[in-house]
Amino acid sequence: MKHQPSLLTRFRGRHSALTLVLSISVFSQQPEIVFHSTSNLVLVDVVALQNGLPVKTLRQNDFQLFDNDRPVPIKTFDRGAEAATRPLALWMVVQCRMAGWDNQGSGLFAGEMHRFASALEKLNPHDSVGVAHWCDSGDSILDLPPTSRVEDVAPTVEKVLAETSNPKNHNRPGELALQQTLQKIVDATRSAKPEPLPVVIFLYGDYSGMPKSEANHFIDELLETSAIAFGIRDTRSPHMWFLPGEQKEVAHYIVVQMGGQYLEAAPGNYANALSQILDQLHFRYQLGFQPATLDGKRHKLTVKLAEPVRNEYKTVRLRHRAAYVPVAGK
Repeated sequence: MKHQPSLLTRFRGRHSALTLVLSISVFSQQPEIVFHSTSNLVLVDVVALQNGLPVKTLRQNDFQLFDNDRPVPIKTFDRGAEAATRPLALWMVVQCRMAGWDNQGSGLFAGEMHRFASALEKLNPHDSVGVAHWCDSGDSILDLPPTSRVEDVAPTVEKVLAETSNPKNHNRPGELALQQTLQKIVDATRSAKPEPLPVVIFLYGDYSGMPKSEANHFIDELLETSAIAFGIRDTRSPHMWFLPGEQKEVAHYIVVQMGGQYLEAAPGNYANALSQILDQLHFRYQLGFQPATLDGKRHKLTVKLAEPVRNEYKTVRLRHRAAYVPVAGK
């Protein structure tokens, strides 16, 4: 990564094995995700927000679904409010602490992880939470497999952030470590039965940058997954307001493209930020449809409110992934 020792940079090469299986809640301008399923059923998670709060009363007939602007029938419909959607596998992901880099990386979360406890207590009984980290030195470790023991999260992250790393190379080793961390999360998810909805949450200041073309190449790799990602940064972390010729704040860019949201919070509001993420996930709608063709090409995906309810829900905003790639199930 240029200009600063962060790791979310030049992600090269094809890694088709990266196949997180879940659908994504995202504003309609977000990109495409490949969904692998033995039935070739495409699942689209939709969050309906009104004044920042989830709308929980919508029904299947209230939605319209379009594949490349052509209407398609909704074959399956589930509501998170009824606990009918897949359970969550939440992954708290941090970067190794680096000397002089607390504000820009994950260092500000050191000593503060206990503040997330009240939010983690809101996980549903079938949800789980794990911890993973990467380092610019190339280390990539799943520190805590998904567990219902939410009290194990804070000490696990604190142990990771207790040590200081001083890598000599802040570019390629960190890039590969991030890739390996995501792959390990994928493998852990796919081995779980029933398979949960994996959610990556970066606890990361994200003072990072890379050439826009390489950032988009990185996103292309992630489009072979159907993962959702969120981020929480401490309000004391500096923003990178301008980076000529490059994509700034790469983690933010990845999160948006994967359908999530990057939130800012002071330590006293960490739990509120995580609660906001969990509310969106727990009260999402899950729409399933059968693609007309398995052509392996990117298809525009649109979800709208049906005409009869649009006036009733004028201020509701739908968030969903904007595209998918229909491929044969494995």
